[in-house]
Amino acid sequence: MKVLIAEDDTASRMILQKNLQNWGYQVTAAEDGNKAWEIIQTSPPRIVLIDWVMPGIDGLELCKKIRSLPDKKYTYVIFLTSKTESQDIVTALDTGADDFLSKPFDKNVFRSKMAVGARTIDYEDKLLQSEERYQRITESITDYIFTIQISGGKISKMLHADAAIAVTGYSAEELNAKDSLWLEMVHKDDREIVSAQLQKCAGNRKIEPLEYRIIRKDGNLRWVKSTIVQHLGKAGQVDWCDCLLQDITERKIAEENMIQAKQNAEDAQAKLEKLNIQLELTYKKLMEAAHSAGMAEVAANVLHNVGNALNSVNVSAAFISEKLSKSEIPYLQKLADLVKNHADNLADFLTNDPQGKYIPTYLCEVSAHLVQQKTEILENLSSLIKNVNHIKDIIHMQQLYTGIGHQRDCVSLPDLIENAIEINNAGLQRNNIEVIREYEDFGNIFIDKHRTLQVLVNLIDNAEHALAQSTVKPKQMKIRLTKRNNLKVRIEISDNGIGIKPEDLNRIFDAGFTTKSSGHGFGLHGCRLTAKDIQGTITVNSPGQNQGATFILELPLIKTEVKNGKHN
Repeated sequence: MKVLIAEDDTASRMILQKNLQNWGYQVTAAEDGNKAWEIIQTSPPRIVLIDWVMPGIDGLELCKKIRSLPDKKYTYVIFLTSKTESQDIVTALDTGADDFLSKPFDKNVFRSKMAVGARTIDYEDKLLQSEERYQRITESITDYIFTIQISGGKISKMLHADAAIAVTGYSAEELNAKDSLWLEMVHKDDREIVSAQLQKCAGNRKIEPLEYRIIRKDGNLRWVKSTIVQHLGKAGQVDWCDCLLQDITERKIAEENMIQAKQNAEDAQAKLEKLNIQLELTYKKLMEAAHSAGMAEVAANVLHNVGNALNSVNVSAAFISEKLSKSEIPYLQKLADLVKNHADNLADFLTNDPQGKYIPTYLCEVSAHLVQQKTEILENLSSLIKNVNHIKDIIHMQQLYTGIGHQRDCVSLPDLIENAIEINNAGLQRNNIEVIREYEDFGNIFIDKHRTLQVLVNLIDNAEHALAQSTVKPKQMKIRLTKRNNLKVRIEISDNGIGIKPEDLNRIFDAGFTTKSSGHGFGLHGCRLTAKDIQGTITVNSPGQNQGATFILELPLIKTEVKNGKHN
């Protein structure tokens, strides 16, 4: 048992502590009232020995604080004092102390008082456990029986038991003291039928069970079922009745939910039947519109793909324009004019004039700058040309789709993936995205080059957007190329960006679905349609939001060209 000693005298504190430890108590000591109060709040003891006079909080004040705590478990308090006046003892007991120990203390008396305290704590704990057990039992009771006494053919008295409080919230004493309270707690709309049932108690006829509502003492509405059993006397008259009152609230709620569910099902069935009629009426119109709608969807997909490529064209063009606007060429013109103006004394100007002396150094710097600028502009021109060619490929691909059929080319997939990366390169660099490549080498294969490239461009662009919206560092995109069972090739494009919500995974490829504020929902939908058209599949998985995503494109592994259904 945990014991706290609050004593400012070191010698007394050590003697008390040693004795208590020898007797098997777990002892903590404090040299003043403030320290003792901290211990009581953080690690409550069961018995506290308090010195009357201490620095900080004195003994009486500390005892008051202990008694103000809301803890259910009782704390036994023994005062340590040299005071012997009866009034002092009364003051300590009135403050909340349970006992006192006079200084200097007798060891045997001290041990006896500690034993009394321990027994008291044990009794208090058992009482608390009993109260808690009673509370649990009371809370689990959903019915109780009360007696209705009959005299002279009328109800004379109702006798309620303790279990009444579990169902009604009122104690047996409250209900027995006021018979009218029983009817008062019945819901006002049900009082008439309850009164009619009670009036039948005195008559010698069967009373049917009745379900009605009551308002508990705490204000909660509950449903109850009242079943009355009559007891007849020797003359055949009713002497008393036993009434079983059952709380049926949960059953009523379940019944109401079932009724509502049935109604909802009937409403849904009616709507479904109506919808089926509407579908039958519009089926022919839908079939006629299917071709047009399909062409519109393809057109939207083509516009989306062209739009992506044009974005890259615009980025490259803007970069070239910016570089040219910041070019050093205008300054070279001024430099040429300056040299021209000093043509007669050019050697003296270049060696002695402050402006002229700087010209050779400036020419070296400008030369290096122009070389770098030329390299950057040529790189962006190359990217711009690739994107323009990509737009031409998209249009060519659409022409193939609408009439000519599909053309397979012998392609190196790593090279095709690199082309797709290059088309998206401006955005990848702008967002500081690191591209990690893992390519398995299995030679060239025959695929629809243009359509496959378009799918790859869109998937890389999608991953780029996911990373651009994320705050993760570093931003990484991993592209993995593998072979599966000599039947398929798999291209996995993974990112550690914003990820996909679980509820969005099943609709990420739906037409019109997008999570981008400026998106139209054509990109991924078009990718899936294109992949299907080239005998491939696209799937996606993501652990969840802000946990990245992986898009998987699988294509048939064809090592020889296919014409008219035969391999050449």
